[in-house]
Amino acid sequence: MRAIPVDTTRVRFIATGKHAARAVYAELSDGSRKRVPDSHDKDEQGRPMWVVDVMVDDPDAERAEIAAVKVASYEVPETRLGDEVRFLNLVAVPYVAQGTGRVALSFRADGIENTKPKAAAA
Repeated sequence: MRAIPVDTTRVRFIATGKHAARAVYAELSDGSRKRVPDSHDKDEQGRPMWVVDVMVDDPDAERAEIAAVKVASYEVPETRLGDEVRFLNLVAVPYVAQGTGRVALSFRADGIENTKPKAAAA
């Protein structure tokens, strides 16, 4: 499906401090999918895929939401609870959720912008 760019100037993403390796799923003969134990998905370049959980702070929404953003990185993504996270080239990919038949969104980004404050000069 088509990837839709996300306007990151309109919403903020706040770190939950949570991340996990993205698992690999195998398709079974009955059409269902099952997680492969101790697996770690990789992108086309062989980089490990990670899922970074963030709170979406949208000023137009009544409530905040938690979103999982897929990021490819050789290093484990580090986010600190409460810090703002800036994703590089964030896109939303619509898909039809199995079981419900409803349209859902999956998010992925090329990386995370380094937003750590620089050390003050002494």
